[in-house]
Amino acid sequence: MNIGIIGDGQLGWMTIFENRKLNYKFFVLGNNPEAPASRISDRFFRYEDYKQFFETVDTVVVEFEHIPDFIFELLERYPNFNALKLKRSRIEEKTFLKSKGYPVVNFCYSYGYQLKEKIKDFALPVIIKAEKLGYDGKGQYFIEDLSQIQNILDNHSLEEGFIIEEFINFKHEVSVIGVRDFDGNKRLYPISFNYHEDGILLYNYAPFVDNKSVSQIVYSLLDDLEIVGVLAVEFFIKQDDTPIINEFAPRPHNTGHYTMDGSYTSQFENLIRAVSRLPLGSTESKLPTGMVNILGKSLEDFNVNEILKIEGTQFYWYGKEKKSRRKMGHVNIVDTDVSNLRRKIQSVLECVYSKNFSKV
Repeated sequence: MNIGIIGDGQLGWMTIFENRKLNYKFFVLGNNPEAPASRISDRFFRYEDYKQFFETVDTVVVEFEHIPDFIFELLERYPNFNALKLKRSRIEEKTFLKSKGYPVVNFCYSYGYQLKEKIKDFALPVIIKAEKLGYDGKGQYFIEDLSQIQNILDNHSLEEGFIIEEFINFKHEVSVIGVRDFDGNKRLYPISFNYHEDGILLYNYAPFVDNKSVSQIVYSLLDDLEIVGVLAVEFFIKQDDTPIINEFAPRPHNTGHYTMDGSYTSQFENLIRAVSRLPLGSTESKLPTGMVNILGKSLEDFNVNEILKIEGTQFYWYGKEKKSRRKMGHVNIVDTDVSNLRRKIQSVLECVYSKNFSKV
């Protein structure tokens, strides 16, 4: 079977890496022949060669929503088109969730020129997010004072769309990766605890505390979005332990990287099993597992040997050009005990970032 991957980054790289054992061929459509997924694919196609790409593949998965419009329009006959379409607009995503009765924060839509007026309907602080191209903290602003809106207007067009969201003083952030096949069979990976800095995931671990409300929401969303493959759902957990959906992603997700070493079947393998009509694999954990993102670092900036001396670590390097805040690689860590696992996560963080992380 020929699997097409739209997007050439590390999610595509891990999808290929994890599924070579299935004896499929993988073809990548993207911008950069030297990108992680491009380098290990059976063949790389540039976006302008999309016709040949679609003639070559049997099915398509997407590793990133923000692809050229003329490519996206061709995905309608493949799985998850409607979910991906919602994901391309923060306002459409939130509106869909609210219309289905899912728990979300209070929000409203605004053009740039309306921000100063519409923000008056909210108590400060608020979160303002650009409607499109928002990921890893990009296009997100924490507003405590109305004067800060000028910074948004300095960086965006007055005609650009934004979503204004009520700020929630949450207890912690968690996420769940769910999988669903063509027949509607569903499985969930354990709930993970996630820690972000400046809008980017720094580390996470699973299993975390069980929350039946969270699990039920993900089961329902898998059906409502008609997912075939994987769905990641990020939550804020309020002080009273009730969940609020932050966002979803109908594709493999950074918070599920731990499944490569901690689960019997990784999120990347279950994605391909689902779209190729193979039975879903077990989502049960083999061991408690954590993940540390390596952000904005080159291999010369830290000592890989010191990381690998920590028992239970696996090192993944994407081979990308170093840029500030860019995801350059990650480390997975396993242990039989969650407390020991958290100490190991702390040690890995200190190896990578050369500073103390005693609060892990």
